Amino acid sequence: MAGVYYEIEDESYYLFTCAELKSREKEFVPRSRVERMISAAGMEEFLKVLGETFYAPKLDSLKKDKSFEQVMISGYRDMVDYVDERLRDKHKKIIYILFFEEFLHNAKLIFKSVLTGKSLRELYIPLKYEQDILIEAYESRKYEEIENPFPEIINHIRDLVDEPGDKEARKMELGLEAFYTARLLETAESLDRRMMVDYVRHKIDLINIETLYRNKQVKDKTSFKEFLHKGGSLKLKMLGGLESESMDYMVKELGKTEYANVVIKGAQRLFSNCSFSSFERNKDLYFLNFFDLIKYSTSNLEKIFQFLLRKKIELINLNILYTGIRFKADKENMSCKVG
Repeated sequence: MAGVYYEIEDESYYLFTCAELKSREKEFVPRSRVERMISAAGMEEFLKVLGETFYAPKLDSLKKDKSFEQVMISGYRDMVDYVDERLRDKHKKIIYILFFEEFLHNAKLIFKSVLTGKSLRELYIPLKYEQDILIEAYESRKYEEIENPFPEIINHIRDLVDEPGDKEARKMELGLEAFYTARLLETAESLDRRMMVDYVRHKIDLINIETLYRNKQVKDKTSFKEFLHKGGSLKLKMLGGLESESMDYMVKELGKTEYANVVIKGAQRLFSNCSFSSFERNKDLYFLNFFDLIKYSTSNLEKIFQFLLRKKIELINLNILYTGIRFKADKENMSCKVG
């Protein structure tokens, strides 16, 4: 990101919203409390620390459900509602960019559900739409109740399922991932906001890099070209050229890119107790630092997205901590994931 500069004008339309979000920064859990949660001896101590934060009203449901997942999903849906209420119509599609992974997860579940005839409802993440609405859209070919890019994605799922000949589920799923990623890049481009486009391009790059790491680690024989997504900043020819190289060489070459911090730290801990947890955490830090490039702006779409991204990352981390404490996970491993 060195040398990158984004000239983003403030928008009076978002002045109140950004001022409100600025006042809401006190909601974020301080680092000192996160460290106390990590070191908590058990669930009682963890909940005591959590009770000192913005999430104190959630304690009763946590004790009842014995899971942080519903708190996390509730937080996600609050963000979806907030975007629907506060943003200009042309900007509301940022929700698909914010929840890139979650909407992809849901699209793949729809695909698997159609392919196997099983509902898989328990794995679905209810964000913008309930699963039944998307299944109904698939079956009826009527899309009045869903917005782009989902009609295109559902049509692509139908094309995959209806394609004649032998079907290899994994290749079909990779095809769906590639199609979905291309549509999300188009969604970002339709915003006409350079920073949001670059965010998705960086996301594609880091997805590709992480996949390369996993492929090398498990010695997967699948050709790199089968799973690398187009649209990132890094050339696919360069990434594909690493297929026959050693892990050390790959890390050295990727370390020359703007993702050096993520790449090198991820590699250092790849075979440690942290495994890919460190890579995931360093990805989060990369994107939080990315939006710091506009820290002196006041009221615009990017500032709103930055707040929502921080909130999403925090909810994910708290879910990791809660689950780790409940099941007595290794403290070092938890620290790798949220540290």
